Amino acid sequence: MYEKLFSEGRIGRVEIKNRVVMTPMGTVIAAPGGGVNDDIIAYYEARAKGGVGLIESELCRVLDGAGAAEPCQLAARDFADLAGLARLVDTVHKYGTKMFIQLHHPGGQGSSAIGGEPIVAASAVKTSLETPRALEVGEITEIESAFVNGAMLTKMAGADGVLLHGAHGYLINSFLSPYLNKRIDDYGGNPENRMRFLLEIIKGIREQCGEDFPLGVRLSVEEFLGKEGNGLEESCRICERLEEAGVDFIDVSCGGIPGSSDVCATIEPGTYEQCWKSYMAAEVKKHVNIPVIAVCNIKEPDVAEQILEDGCCDFVGVARGHLADPEWCNKARAGKAETIRKCIGCLCCFQEIVNFRHVKCAVNPKLGREREFQNPKYNGEGRTVVVIGGGPAGIEAALLLDRRGFDVVLFDRPERLGGTLNVADKGVGKEKITRLVDGMIAQVEASDIELRMGEEATVEKVKALSPCGVFIACGAMPMKPPIPGIDGKNVVTAEDVLMGRAEPKGNCIILGSGMTGLETAEVVLKAGHRTTIVDMLPEIGQGISFVVIFDIKRRLAKYGPTYMLGHEVLEITKDGVALGRMDDGEKVFVNAETIILALGVRPRKDVVEAFKAAFREAHILGDANRGGRVLEATQDAYGQAFVFES
Repeated sequence: MYEKLFSEGRIGRVEIKNRVVMTPMGTVIAAPGGGVNDDIIAYYEARAKGGVGLIESELCRVLDGAGAAEPCQLAARDFADLAGLARLVDTVHKYGTKMFIQLHHPGGQGSSAIGGEPIVAASAVKTSLETPRALEVGEITEIESAFVNGAMLTKMAGADGVLLHGAHGYLINSFLSPYLNKRIDDYGGNPENRMRFLLEIIKGIREQCGEDFPLGVRLSVEEFLGKEGNGLEESCRICERLEEAGVDFIDVSCGGIPGSSDVCATIEPGTYEQCWKSYMAAEVKKHVNIPVIAVCNIKEPDVAEQILEDGCCDFVGVARGHLADPEWCNKARAGKAETIRKCIGCLCCFQEIVNFRHVKCAVNPKLGREREFQNPKYNGEGRTVVVIGGGPAGIEAALLLDRRGFDVVLFDRPERLGGTLNVADKGVGKEKITRLVDGMIAQVEASDIELRMGEEATVEKVKALSPCGVFIACGAMPMKPPIPGIDGKNVVTAEDVLMGRAEPKGNCIILGSGMTGLETAEVVLKAGHRTTIVDMLPEIGQGISFVVIFDIKRRLAKYGPTYMLGHEVLEITKDGVALGRMDDGEKVFVNAETIILALGVRPRKDVVEAFKAAFREAHILGDANRGGRVLEATQDAYGQAFVFES
């Protein structure tokens, strides 16, 4: 399986056991103030143990103050950081995995709230909430020295190489990009001057670390800024110049600068196709003779194998795929790719980091908590536990309880596992959720879990099994608040529409602008229905990643929906909906033939209460307790199954 993907490769003098690179991702797991701790070691160890050939680390600061990008990140500032970096690298090396440390300065993408200093960049071009101060020449030299010092420290720590982060609007990119660099001195103007900062760093690293220490650069080869930024053609010339300067490899990324025409291009939501930007790496590869790492939104090994066969790159970057499943490589190599937990592009991981919390994953509850969850008790001893419900929470609990040695019986009313994920995948471009469910089913089928599909769990049936514990993951029902007219014949639920049980007629009103409402809106708009989206809140998609919201708003825009935000529903009639404006109470009536409810969900309390009353060890999971995202469901289920003692 995957002959090219698991063939050996080389970057500079470093032999790499396969062609899979875990490319950089923020985690906010490292030590507060910067540095290595046990949690970040456990995070990287899980991925190295999972079989990846090369790990490129997350952001590693070379300076504090304006050089800090995250409150908790790796650091290579001085000798105090050396021991921690060495322990990290040694841990990764146990598994034959190589590790490059990514050296970084946030530039104008930083925050004075994190570093405690005003942010700085090549020029005073605003790209975040703050406008950076343009660096003086003397300061530029000091920062160059910090990068060189960081490279020396990582080499002393035993790292296999370094990666300079020159993409996504960060400091190096702020010099390279004509959009961000407005300087008129030796560090601005023509392309050679704009490259001077980076070239001087490279020269310093070569002088201090030698010619045989692998050194690469991550670039946004397409900034999506038109003539104001670097496009692919100009970036290929930059890559040629970097090769001349002694760089050993190019890590091909794109976008990341606020103002870009595609803010989703760097961290894509789930609707983006795998491999959509492989053309960028393919073009770079035509211009250089050094290895090219392609970052292409890869989720599945079949796609990774194909782009290697197509010759567009030398190594395949698999980033969030390794957040979702640290065993990505091992499963692929063993011929068990169908059991890989696949990233669905929900961007919970990114949103957590934006909110300065440690990284989390909707489909991998252990992410960021590897050390906490590394030693589950194997004390089931064949005792029976019952799981009621086969959605993400029920599956998560069942799989862990099975691994712990319990005899797990899972009841689920539908014939297919997955719960409401089998509704969520009916939206436009949601195929990744279908593949996630397929992967979860494959994991269950490979376990010893006894499935009772198409069977309603009753208290009597469960009592007959004499379980030592019952895990209630029966999900929730669409919410129907007591609004006059809500039971009318013209009122349907979003679930009914997505599942094809109800066919909208004429103009539609969707009540609720969460993810379910927005995805349902896209379905009905695409079918040709004029649609109005109503919500009490002033903004759509509250609590959802801004990248995901940007993506769906852009897709909806081509159909021209009407938004009635900040309005409450007063009454539903056969002709439409009466609304009241939240700020002043002004009333308005919107005509429509079909009213679609997307107002959230409520737990199935009747089921929950019945089982709670019948069983002392009754544990309520996910939506059966409180409506939430897949993230909350899987985290809740795994945590409760991990600590369960009967």
